[in-house]
Amino acid sequence: MRTRFNEIFPTPYCLLSAILAGILVAGVVAAQGVRAPQRPDPAPGPQTAISTGREGGSYHGIGQRLQARMLADHGYGIAVESSSGSIQNLARLADPSSPVGLALTQSDALAQFLKMNAEFAGEYLVLGDAGRECVFLIASQRGGIRSFAELEAAVDGQVSVDDPGSGAAVTFEYLMGMDPALSDLQLAFTDTMETLLQLKVGGEHTDLRAAMIVQRPSTRSPAVGIVLANPRDYRFVPIREADVQNAHLPDQSVVYSFERVRVGGSEAKDGLEVETLCTRSLLLASKAKLSREVRSRLSLLMLEAGAVVIGQDD
Repeated sequence: MRTRFNEIFPTPYCLLSAILAGILVAGVVAAQGVRAPQRPDPAPGPQTAISTGREGGSYHGIGQRLQARMLADHGYGIAVESSSGSIQNLARLADPSSPVGLALTQSDALAQFLKMNAEFAGEYLVLGDAGRECVFLIASQRGGIRSFAELEAAVDGQVSVDDPGSGAAVTFEYLMGMDPALSDLQLAFTDTMETLLQLKVGGEHTDLRAAMIVQRPSTRSPAVGIVLANPRDYRFVPIREADVQNAHLPDQSVVYSFERVRVGGSEAKDGLEVETLCTRSLLLASKAKLSREVRSRLSLLMLEAGAVVIGQDD
């Protein structure tokens, strides 16, 4: 009896079918035993925004650190928005149509904002103290302003601040509102470096009497660096408690403290001690825009890692 060839050696089609069937069975077994690796869930998109300040500034840095910690610890996305300063931050926070649910502000800017928007007093929650910002009044060494009393007595002079929305502008306008003696002065929105040059070389040909900046004492800003490097040309004008009438926020905390601070940082060898006024910076949250759960997570974060978020404040 003859044995057929294809009974011993399958045709190519039969061989291919057997191979495919084997691969399919092996795949099913493998799938049952080992699961494919899961892709990590994508990071959530921004669920609110924090209004900070200029890029590179201390407020912007706080916003970035808050963004990173909330995402890492609570999986909550926050967008960081730059701004011209405290007043714009508060306006965004109070605007129902704005995505901003968090904002940084100086205490004196908040006090000024509440004068014009009294209803806002019940619409925000203070999440934390964001460090202190101090006023530095810079004048020329040659015939310039030597005291706050001399600044008050100046007639038709100008005090320069960098930007209408800056902390310095807010502070000086607030001081003018409390001290009628400053009403003869004008604010000049002039670049700080340009002002320092005019204080040095302008002499009688400039109406600029001083430049005002507001910053952390530890910050070695370009203006502070110029003053420290040129003590023959510039001085920091002292501001004492007797010079300025203080004010209070709705919670009765004072707007200003009067301190002797070391400009340029406590470790700076060329730093100078200056008597001046300082105001606290605050991190605010909108009660209407942020849910109770989100505010609770933010509060927990500030309790556990507030020092990391805020950064060094000397």
